[in-house]
Amino acid sequence: MKANTINHRSFLLLIGMALNICLCTAQVTLEQNMYQANDLLERRQMNPTSIRESPDALADLQNMEAIGENNVEHMEWGTDSLIAIDSGGMQKYRLKGDSLLLTGTENRLMHIDYSLPETWLRFPMILGDSISGLFEGKGQYCERLFIRKAGRYTTKADALGSLVMENSDTLNNVLRLQTERITTTIAQPLDSMLALYGTLDSIPILGNDSIQSLVTTDGKAIRTVTLRYYVPGCRYPVLETCEAGSVTENGSSIQSTAFYSSPYSQSGLASANRSMPAKSTGGQSSLLSDEKPGRNFSYSIDTNTSAQTIIVNFNISGETVKGNLPVRLLLCDQQGILYRQASGSLQPGEPNQLSINYAGLRHGPYVLHIEACGQQYSEKFSVN
Repeated sequence: MKANTINHRSFLLLIGMALNICLCTAQVTLEQNMYQANDLLERRQMNPTSIRESPDALADLQNMEAIGENNVEHMEWGTDSLIAIDSGGMQKYRLKGDSLLLTGTENRLMHIDYSLPETWLRFPMILGDSISGLFEGKGQYCERLFIRKAGRYTTKADALGSLVMENSDTLNNVLRLQTERITTTIAQPLDSMLALYGTLDSIPILGNDSIQSLVTTDGKAIRTVTLRYYVPGCRYPVLETCEAGSVTENGSSIQSTAFYSSPYSQSGLASANRSMPAKSTGGQSSLLSDEKPGRNFSYSIDTNTSAQTIIVNFNISGETVKGNLPVRLLLCDQQGILYRQASGSLQPGEPNQLSINYAGLRHGPYVLHIEACGQQYSEKFSVN
């Protein structure tokens, strides 16, 4: 009888250890999930109604339907923040202690800077953890209206499970973060506010009590629920959905969106990224033509203006790299919209070339992203 009791306790201990190991892999950490400058994140907008709930998984993506065009989000350093830029605009983040703060957002019509920022992520986060607080920001809309956005939020790691992927593979230990946000918006004529205060920065911010009162009494407040699905080994959420609705109208949905970032496209982000300084030589051939070294390779860039083609020349050491290596070129505008892409494989010890055509693109600045040997580089390019 005593032996049975010991075995029973040992069994419970083993189960507890196994559970702890499982939970340790399902967490959001600074080392694995902090946004990094020079990251390129391919995001595809999906029809949210095509993503099914499943009793055996957090989400079933087998019948996921893509809508819109492929989009590339890239990260870069600003003056004092990390900026995520895509076709919809940009968001600004700042790391403070163990928290990643959302400090600003901007699109073609509006920009907001948050004096009281939302904690977007806290490191680490495991199942059951939660963050809550208030946020407030001010800015302008169409250069005509003064805009103030304020509200409250709660982010919690609310579920741990699996994702069924589009190819029927199952990814386990997926941690889901749910953010519920109540936002109230105040709009006033910009001219009158500037006449009263002089500058946007001089317009006083709200106190916590005022924010709470606004959220409680504003009949036009908007409730959004964002779900982010974190897969072990992926820096960014593989799936992100957002549903917005009126707080007062029984939570009825106004708009819902979904974005998917393949875990396979994120695999190269695990290695340290290196930034190559981009320079311009002027004229149509504005890319550098000098050779730049990577970890196991070097590359140089030429342009054939008559054929409207960018040519990337690769030189890979056969002593350090064995076998064929995949390479990919992405040509995007500065907002992250993908216009051209090309892929191929590199042969170590031999001269390699990969070209991408820019015929038909509008005049203006673009960014050529180069992915090879698990590393990423970017070069500025102008179509004149």
